Amino acid sequence: MNKRKRLLTSGIATIAILAPNMAFANENIVKTDSSININLEKKSVVLGSKSKVSVKFKEKQDADSITLNYMCYDMPLSTTINYNSQTDSYEGEIFFNKDPENLNVWELQSIDLNKSDKKEVLDKEKLKSLGLNLSDYDVTQEYIIDSTVSNMAVTQYIRKTAAPTKTLSGATRFETAIGISKEGWPNGSNKVIIVNAETVIDGVIATPLATTYDAPILITNSSSMPDSIKSELKRLNPRDVIIVGDQKSVSKNVENQIKSTTNSNILRLNGENRHDTSLLIAKEIDKYHDVNKVYMANAFAGEVDALTIAAKAGQDKQPIILTDKNSIPSGIYSWLKSENLDTAYFIGGEDSIAVDIIHKMADITPKHVNDPENSIYKNRISGKDRHETNAKVIERFYPDSSLDAMLVAESNVLVDAITAGPLGASLNSPILITPTTYVSAYHETNLKNKSAGVVYKVSGKLRSTVMNSIASSLSKHTAGNKTVVLDAGHGGADPGAGSNLNGGAREKDYTLDTTLAATEYLRSQGVNVVLTRDTDKTLTLGQRSAISNAINTNLFASVHYNASNGSGNGVEVYYNHRDASGGPSKTAAKNVLNRILEKFSFKDRGIKTRLNSSGTDYLYVLRNTNAPAILIECAFIDNAYDMGLLNSSTKVKTIGTQIGKGIEDSIK
Repeated sequence: MNKRKRLLTSGIATIAILAPNMAFANENIVKTDSSININLEKKSVVLGSKSKVSVKFKEKQDADSITLNYMCYDMPLSTTINYNSQTDSYEGEIFFNKDPENLNVWELQSIDLNKSDKKEVLDKEKLKSLGLNLSDYDVTQEYIIDSTVSNMAVTQYIRKTAAPTKTLSGATRFETAIGISKEGWPNGSNKVIIVNAETVIDGVIATPLATTYDAPILITNSSSMPDSIKSELKRLNPRDVIIVGDQKSVSKNVENQIKSTTNSNILRLNGENRHDTSLLIAKEIDKYHDVNKVYMANAFAGEVDALTIAAKAGQDKQPIILTDKNSIPSGIYSWLKSENLDTAYFIGGEDSIAVDIIHKMADITPKHVNDPENSIYKNRISGKDRHETNAKVIERFYPDSSLDAMLVAESNVLVDAITAGPLGASLNSPILITPTTYVSAYHETNLKNKSAGVVYKVSGKLRSTVMNSIASSLSKHTAGNKTVVLDAGHGGADPGAGSNLNGGAREKDYTLDTTLAATEYLRSQGVNVVLTRDTDKTLTLGQRSAISNAINTNLFASVHYNASNGSGNGVEVYYNHRDASGGPSKTAAKNVLNRILEKFSFKDRGIKTRLNSSGTDYLYVLRNTNAPAILIECAFIDNAYDMGLLNSSTKVKTIGTQIGKGIEDSIK
């Protein structure tokens, strides 16, 4: 996939400006068997716009009003709506008068029942228990590329529509560990784990122990502790410090420095070898949480494999057990057998963990770790390299499409990722590892199919282009991997055609309403939409084409309404003359026309090309847009028959939806 194109695939939509006599459209009712139904007029809005909303409960509530609470990343938005006895529902408007810094997706957090004697709060869990799928009520607040279409405007657009990023990395690995610690434990911690900065495996196997303790992992040199780490340790003020490793990795001098800094109790977990240390940690975890599953990795050839599962193991508070390639040390196997395990997972390929180990673990786990009938080792997760293994771990263990966070670390230097493990576990979020200069292709599927509330940078060497690409891909504002530019014709000082029909119809208003409806449909089908204008503003033809050309879109579609002093009627679609013998714009024109005629009995005026004297496309936006381009003349705004078919907001929304369906047919 073209990285620049992927970086810019985010939707843009506008406020709908309705003719005076148009009624509240109701297509956004999500019909369920739940105890509560929400009717949301708009799911795509811009700053300063409003969306009508109504809420109806199956059982009558003892409240004169309710308050809907939305959140866009860290910005709250609330609206109180009143009870209407005639409809037995709460009705009002959400006013989108706040400009979020990032994401621009408002998510429903809770509903307050404003009762006379008290306020009852229906939080997310309660709303889910009432049968709501909360994502059905997300509202995307769009952001328009500045009309200058400069590099700065495009950069601003990328930043605004990408997922928020937080940099936790510092100038050194120690500063990065401190940044992670402060993010996850701003108020201190009763326990802290210390590992050697060079001994990655100790930090990896310590991650589930850290989350068992709700503790950060800090790193040190072997012979002395950096002053910055001492300061962080003092800020955390732990009662207990747990050192993982022997005195060669964390010396007695470091132990003394810890005592003088915090006066903490010190416990050291250290076996005779890596295997034994992993067992000691497992036994410590078992004191707090019953160990019923384990994650297994090779003690000497599986550091990266173990690292990629560390956050998940931490989330589960279940240990990472280190083994040899062909055998499990007898002491470890005896303990595992005594734990009555449900299952085990094996991180790494046959070069790291032989099938004999999987069979041996199958003997002591009732939930089989393999499928003997099909010879499939279903609990082995491995890839061709560390990036594919990491991608498969994310796909397997983080199936939700919406994540609270994604932590990103470089794949060549692993120490940053080990200190990030407990933070990832506490957020129920994976750690994605990638090269510093590009995003591994193995991550494409996860990045395309998932969103994240925030993206953490936990390695200082990761390039900004890498972080920008990941943040854009994971944005809740981003719908999918196809991008369409929709151009609402006219606007501002240019009203376009008009008539006295339908209360004084103006083309610029109808094009905007139609375009918004097409946008909502396309976004619901996983297509990104970028609009050329928001609200009622003036935009040149050159600016419209330039926006499309800047983002390398799959299709450009300009929406218009025709006029002919009342004598003309019907729908027609223009396409690029270069496709006269067949091509993407001709296909799109035909699909859009057919979809409109599927719902409306307009006169079929066909699909067309029109040339100027130089033999090129007469219409500017078709001539000057690089992508396949069409221009839709939806109907004649001054014809009584045509406008009789479009005399309500519901009907205008329907024609927009049909345009969206025709576009979808053309680019899928």
